[in-house]
Amino acid sequence: MIKLKDILLEGKRLLVFDFDDTLATSDANIHITKKDGTKVTLDPGEYAVYKEQPGDKFDFSEFNGMLRNPQVIRQNMQMLKKALKNRQNKVTILTARGLGYPMKHYFNKEHNIDPYIVPVGSSDPQVKAKFIEDHIKKGYNYIFFIDDSPKNVKAVEALKKKYPKVAFVIKQA
Repeated sequence: MIKLKDILLEGKRLLVFDFDDTLATSDANIHITKKDGTKVTLDPGEYAVYKEQPGDKFDFSEFNGMLRNPQVIRQNMQMLKKALKNRQNKVTILTARGLGYPMKHYFNKEHNIDPYIVPVGSSDPQVKAKFIEDHIKKGYNYIFFIDDSPKNVKAVEALKKKYPKVAFVIKQA
């Protein structure tokens, strides 16, 4: 298990946490209409490993409102809370959701914390990788990234080769 005490003491640190199925679960699903008209419903964990097929049409509308029945993933939430205590860390919730307010409300009401939330509004793994790369270009030399999606983890891991002087800790939730 990765411990936050392992973080470098010097330099600029970016700690990035995904939300769905990393910090909490909720009763929101992704609906897919296949090319032949077949409808499929996936939870975020299933979607994280889903291989898109030509003609798939995605409906993420259940992720645009308040969280339904959120359930915390304790170990990762504890990591987030610990990271937020160190003011030298730039801590970000980087989510594929299109709206940040439902998560902000959840964190404030249920956990009495107010993390910085970036809703990217896309499930494309390159969007999260680009966010991190943009921060590396701003001088961040330590990156911690945790996400349940193997696709997102792989996209961020690809940055290691491009930036060999940056320390990366990447974890699949």
